[in-house]
Amino acid sequence: MLVNEFFGQHTKTGSNFRLDSLALDKILARLCEMVLLGQHSDQDLGWVGAAVLDPQHRCVAALNYGLPTGQRVHAERAAIDAYQHRFGTIPQGSTIVTTLSPCSEPMDDRYRESCRDLLEKHHIRKVYAGYQDPTQDHHSDFHVTYCDNPKLRTLCEKLASTFLPEQLHELSFLGSQCTKDCSGHRAGYAWYQKNQRRPQSWSMSFNKGAALAQAGK
Repeated sequence: MLVNEFFGQHTKTGSNFRLDSLALDKILARLCEMVLLGQHSDQDLGWVGAAVLDPQHRCVAALNYGLPTGQRVHAERAAIDAYQHRFGTIPQGSTIVTTLSPCSEPMDDRYRESCRDLLEKHHIRKVYAGYQDPTQDHHSDFHVTYCDNPKLRTLCEKLASTFLPEQLHELSFLGSQCTKDCSGHRAGYAWYQKNQRRPQSWSMSFNKGAALAQAGK
């Protein structure tokens, strides 16, 4: 497993420290670099990187990696495990920085519970993501902020497209036309399957996805 720790060089230090977008983007850029470098190693490393950033500005990062069983340890879990090994319990107020938003749906090859459930178990309420996974339900108890740096966002999307090509480039979902992608339809569809009731969402795409699930499609 490739793990990298970085401290003051990637964040602002001192009493006036705050998690601004520049500091978080620097961490995100380093995660992208780790992912790209990991593809040239002899380890079974994946295409997602994540980091735990605590209120004391300590930051520990890791990559998604494979197990001999065929299951995969997602990057958020790898980063949490690495942080705990180094510093112990993750303090409240910590943030997850990740190239791809945390998973929430069942996956046969994922090691243990979803990243959404894992973050909730560790009381992590803040996530900064480079790209939103269009295959996952994004309704959760933590707040996700997405990178608005166009170059970084595009790079994170390209990393994700290596294993999510169909979902990223599809133009319709179960016969319903999508806009930029079908992430809203997919999220609404998953939401209805979980809650079995129509949502009250401002997103037309989300509502269309829920309606498709209600119709049994």
